[in-house]
Amino acid sequence: MRSHSSAPRGSQDEKRVVITEKTPLSASSISSSSVSYGSADDDVLVSIGAPHIHGDDASIRSSTSQKSSMMQDMKVWISNVLFGKTANLSKSSEEERRISASLREIAALDVDDVLKRFDTGLNGINPSDASERLVKYGKNELSSAVLKPWYVIIFQGLIHPFNVLLMILGILAITVAEDPTTFYFVLAMVILSVGLRSYEELKSQKSFKSMRDLIEPLTRILRPDGNGGFIETEIPIADVVPGDVLTLRPGDIFPGDVVLVDSKDLFISQSSLTGEFLPVEKSTNVNDPESIFDLSNICFMSTSVVSGRGRALVISTGNSTYISTINSTLNSDSMETRNSFDVGVRKVAYLLLGFGLVMVPIVIVVNGLTTGDFYEAVLFGMSVLIGLTPEMLPMILNANLAYGASEMAKHKTIVRKLDAIQTMGVVDVICSDKTGTLTQDDVVLTEHLDSSNVNNVDILRYAFMNSHFSTGLRNVLDSAVIKAAEASEEVKTDYTSSEKGQLYSLIDEIPFDFVRRRMSVILKTSATHAELICKGAVEELLDICLSVREYTEGSITDVEMSDNYRKKLLAKVAELNGDGLRVLAVATRAIPEEELGRNDFGAKDENNLTFLGFLTFLDPPKEDCAAAIEDFKKYHVGIKVLTGDNLAVACKVCKDVGIDTEYVITGPELEEIQDEEELNEVVERTTVFAKLTPFQKFNIVNILKKNGHTVGFLGDGINDALALRGADCGISVDTATPLAKDAADFILLEKSLHVITQAIIRGRKTHANTIKYIKMAASSNFGNVFSVLIASAWLPFQPMTGNQILTQNLLYDISQIAIPWDNVDDEYLLHPHQWSADSIFKFMLYLGPLSSIFDVYTFVVLWFYFDYRMPFTDDVKYFQTCWFYVGLITQTLIVHMIRTEKLPFIQRNPSWQLALGTVAVVIVGIIIPFTPLGTNVLQMLPVPGMFYPFLIAAIVGYFIATQIVKKFYIRRYKQWL
Repeated sequence: MRSHSSAPRGSQDEKRVVITEKTPLSASSISSSSVSYGSADDDVLVSIGAPHIHGDDASIRSSTSQKSSMMQDMKVWISNVLFGKTANLSKSSEEERRISASLREIAALDVDDVLKRFDTGLNGINPSDASERLVKYGKNELSSAVLKPWYVIIFQGLIHPFNVLLMILGILAITVAEDPTTFYFVLAMVILSVGLRSYEELKSQKSFKSMRDLIEPLTRILRPDGNGGFIETEIPIADVVPGDVLTLRPGDIFPGDVVLVDSKDLFISQSSLTGEFLPVEKSTNVNDPESIFDLSNICFMSTSVVSGRGRALVISTGNSTYISTINSTLNSDSMETRNSFDVGVRKVAYLLLGFGLVMVPIVIVVNGLTTGDFYEAVLFGMSVLIGLTPEMLPMILNANLAYGASEMAKHKTIVRKLDAIQTMGVVDVICSDKTGTLTQDDVVLTEHLDSSNVNNVDILRYAFMNSHFSTGLRNVLDSAVIKAAEASEEVKTDYTSSEKGQLYSLIDEIPFDFVRRRMSVILKTSATHAELICKGAVEELLDICLSVREYTEGSITDVEMSDNYRKKLLAKVAELNGDGLRVLAVATRAIPEEELGRNDFGAKDENNLTFLGFLTFLDPPKEDCAAAIEDFKKYHVGIKVLTGDNLAVACKVCKDVGIDTEYVITGPELEEIQDEEELNEVVERTTVFAKLTPFQKFNIVNILKKNGHTVGFLGDGINDALALRGADCGISVDTATPLAKDAADFILLEKSLHVITQAIIRGRKTHANTIKYIKMAASSNFGNVFSVLIASAWLPFQPMTGNQILTQNLLYDISQIAIPWDNVDDEYLLHPHQWSADSIFKFMLYLGPLSSIFDVYTFVVLWFYFDYRMPFTDDVKYFQTCWFYVGLITQTLIVHMIRTEKLPFIQRNPSWQLALGTVAVVIVGIIIPFTPLGTNVLQMLPVPGMFYPFLIAAIVGYFIATQIVKKFYIRRYKQWL
């Protein structure tokens, strides 16, 4: 295993935080707290530190850097306006540091000083004080993500770049060109597009809202009874205030950030906040750890009590808690960013708009000079501009997304944001939390090893008796032991009823404490025999062992515990810990017959024990995790694990599921990297990040995005919420914390990683079918503009009327409605494909002029062979009808050449919906000149039979030429769609 290692860490004193504020944590006190850091370079959560410049050299560089900064600010501003802004956590990171610093200061106080500071006692505050404080500090509530009203969803759909462009063209059509038909058609496209999108988003939002828990939670607090005692009462969590004292029992969830004022065998689950899969010990002891989550006497809002008891003093509530820094960031404007899909669509819209602004004026000038009628030329130019714009794109796009959402619903997935479907297909890196995401979030006993490192049922039996007969509240490790024993037929046979006909019974128990770090039970096994069975931390237990039980073939021997033997056992434990396993030891000793009547056993009796073996625990990977990781590799999606758990545990899980662990790093090591380029490089190559804060997770996601990746994030805890929102695509589960679900784009109703693979495939299909339409429509329309430009310079009449162009475009677009249901090449699905306006531009340059070649061929045939030359005669109608045929049929059928890299109909077939659509439109297009619509409205005439061989030649030639260009294009650019 290779880990990144930077310069040695400074001492804790070098980063000491000094706070002068002495009031309870509140919104006002946090914002006004005076916080001093040892070095400005410590501010790595906000920006990457750089060496300070001093003296004259600094002033010289300052002038240059200011100009550079202004240019950079201007670029950022323009980019934000056109494509959306990038999230900035500067302010939120400051809030996180301030609250962390205040918590450290309070944690350093002894209990009496804490009570004095908050003007309370061990029995809490009286109701009148509580009411005053509720007014002062406000309700103990976090502002939750507000669901969008229906009118906001509709408005956001309307202001989509393509919809705005279409509405502008529609207005120009009815005001300048006096063409109401185009206006109503464009309006219908916009209404259908926005309606479809809004319906799907409102449906998803309704499903998401139904998952929210609407029950008002309660918590127990103490109130003085006036006689020196207390009354325990339940109040809504929203009414908890700083100074309230809580009684702690297993299952309790902390309603705010608290400091412990009394504790007994207290274990807290912080997994939703930190990602650590095992409960952590908390007590009133004061310590000064690297991470605030390791403060021994501080517990955080939303974490919970696993076992033990105690009292805790509430020191901050609502928007002054540590979690509020995450919550406020999620709901801030700084997090309203655009994903890669939205940015890509905008780039395409600006590209097509730019082409229109350049080409249409040229068409107007050339046509005006040729025909001498500039008014008609302007109207014709307007028709060309409308024809250049793929007006069905919003409809096709939203039909694609709606179909994708419907398909994903079949896989038990709620799509909160439709754009996320397409983004999922572009994702090339998935960052995942570990606990509950890659793992089952359920600790299991993995091995029960004797002194020879062999799994031995005797070790499991003794461990089971210790856990089973314990009268205290069982922790997750005890539950794991009992579950493993119940699954073992040997243990059940040997113990459940009796062993050798003798029932066991409990004589006494020596409970766990933080000093001994072990727990013992004394069991009577016969009228004359009893045993003490001890289970606990390895080092503390080995210190009281005088012998080791060795199991050999057919015999059991107790040998002396020598120093070398102890070192050997500790080396084994270090090896197991290095594999990410939590290790406990089991030992025993016989109780003399003369002591069987005692009931006062205590810690003094835990001596002269015989070491039996080790128990190893792990939060195991999900059963489908390894297969899902292989799927990610198959579809060329990289995976990085971002966890708050320790590095050894994270590496163990990653190895088990097939994630590379060559490059790993911890949050504190990451924080020491001051150079931006080095940080980018480290984040790029590292696959396992451990001991991360929520803000560090977010920053890693942002760095990956800046490095050019489209990032998906998979998580379900509070500590994942920021990263979920910051990622291009956030994925959570229905059992996740409310903050995580609020931040996610997808909610999985089934905890299977294979669902994510299905989402990737569906996203890539959606992307492929969308990009098909964009490239076909853009290149065809671009070619039409070239053809019109050539015709305008050559012909003494318009090659096609505005209504004919719009009808042709409408029929072509109708044939493309089935694209969302089209098949996609399996080879295409194996790789992520980024949105690229440059790729569309190149496609237009290659395929657009190609269609113009066959348009010119048509012009030559009509001009020289059929002699259609005379303006103001039927020659014009014949010419326009013939070109209408060539343009419509080639443009409609060419979809089958463009939709696949392979040879159409021979190597790859379209969906039946698309095949039927193209055939139907070709038939309708051929029939139109024979109908009143064609002859009276569109001014067409049925073409002579001699033209059809030339039409077939144009279609066949266009197919062959397109296939040749396709092969050349793929060979040069290594892609097609």
